[in-house]
Amino acid sequence: MHLAEGKVQPDKLGTIPDALWWSIVTVGTIGYGDVVPVTAVGKLIAAATIFLGLILMALPIGIIATAFSEQIHRRDFIVTWGMIARVPLFAELDAGEIADIMQLLRAQLAESGEVIVRQGDHAHSMYFIAAGEVEVALKKQRIRLGVGQFFGEVAVLRRARRSATATALSRTSLLVLDAQDLHALMQRDSRIAARIKDVVEKRVGREVVSPKGDIVAKEIE
Repeated sequence: MHLAEGKVQPDKLGTIPDALWWSIVTVGTIGYGDVVPVTAVGKLIAAATIFLGLILMALPIGIIATAFSEQIHRRDFIVTWGMIARVPLFAELDAGEIADIMQLLRAQLAESGEVIVRQGDHAHSMYFIAAGEVEVALKKQRIRLGVGQFFGEVAVLRRARRSATATALSRTSLLVLDAQDLHALMQRDSRIAARIKDVVEKRVGREVVSPKGDIVAKEIE
């Protein structure tokens, strides 16, 4: 740039340090505009420098962002894995089957006082509590569920209506497994379907689950 513009703009690009200043500002994508090329060659050099600057900035940012994403994903993986492994419905599943379930989970945030599910509603999802606290309002009592506990899975599997209203007592992070995803998973893998159905049948057979409900005694404990 000094050779191309030095004679045309001696006050701005007449020395190599001036040209270095321009190059640093341009490559850094700051573009103060205090030095602007006026010749055709200078403009070509500036265009090439701008593109190179974008590449130089984008590469490290992409690498850093990918590293952060991997760390966050790894942290969420551990938390989600532990939750699913503790759920009686999935306790007997192997690592590959649990990994399939993890891919179907989505996050949901409930503010304090927000109703998550309402009694009488159709069951569209089951919920795992990642953070916060949920109150389940039964007919005769109110039950509090905390981190690691879950609710709503039996009504989803039985395609029943909700037997209670669940309300967030504080800002609560939930992991949600939609009914269609759970049923699709069971249709795709007969082993998962057999194990889940077996657990539900045992619960219903022991009257752990009310005939019309989805709140399980073991969950409340």
